[in-house]
Amino acid sequence: MAIQLIMTYEDGTKRFFDLHQDRTTIGSRRSCDLHVSIPTIAPVHCEITIKDGLAEILNCDPDSDTFRNNQAISSATLEDEDIVRIGPVEFTVKMNNDETIIRRL
Repeated sequence: MAIQLIMTYEDGTKRFFDLHQDRTTIGSRRSCDLHVSIPTIAPVHCEITIKDGLAEILNCDPDSDTFRNNQAISSATLEDEDIVRIGPVEFTVKMNNDETIIRRL
């Protein structure tokens, strides 16, 4: 399964993050797999795991919210086109169930 997070800036430009590992941490700590350097993001804000063809997101900081499609979650299964928000940052989830590489536009 190929998973990509797409962050869209206010000016419409996009940034693409390919998730290649079974576990991807997202947070403001430099050691996170996806480092987001914004003060309102927790050091380890959330993690995405991929197992048996399912992608799950887990909120890792009880003092910070992680949202899936505008719903605060402690954990949730991700689907194609879901919107994940941590602090002020939003990602669109793109999934491809085969192992082909997602092309960047």
